[in-house]
Amino acid sequence: MTDDTETSLVAAVRADLNRWSIPADSAMAASALDLAERLGVDDIRPAAAAMLHAQLRATLGELAKVATLEEKAGDPVDEINAQREKRRRGA
Repeated sequence: MTDDTETSLVAAVRADLNRWSIPADSAMAASALDLAERLGVDDIRPAAAAMLHAQLRATLGELAKVATLEEKAGDPVDEINAQREKRRRGA
């Protein structure tokens, strides 16, 4: 992998970060990007790849928990959930 080429895994992690509105310069996001970049090294050993994949999954899972996901405009399920949450807060 050359320095100026972004792997599809790094691009996918960046896409998740963007979708979740998480800045790439936050510590957890930077960690996820670093793990994805390390997985793109040509001579990575299988044991190291397995360990890095596991850590990347865990890191992305933690990021997903704190993410602000995009809401689909006009989605009836989201609207019902928003109304229900509004009623709960008012009760």
